[in-house]
Amino acid sequence: MSLLTLELKNEADLDLFISFAKRLNVTILDIKQTKKNEKQSPVIWLEKIAKKGGVKSISNPSEWQREIRTDPVLPNRD
Repeated sequence: MSLLTLELKNEADLDLFISFAKRLNVTILDIKQTKKNEKQSPVIWLEKIAKKGGVKSISNPSEWQREIRTDPVLPNRD
């Protein structure tokens, strides 16, 4: 089994692709349409990443950040 993700630029291409997919007996799992401004917004992409659940190996992000953080060495300071 293979999973293919496409981004089609216009409605006519979407209709054509759906017809082609049906002809090939392909199962269409989901069709999401975005507004033109929405696909350019970085907020939308960040929300999608957040919905996936972040990094599974880090159970407490605040504690993890405190553990790995180091203060930078500043020149001419002791």
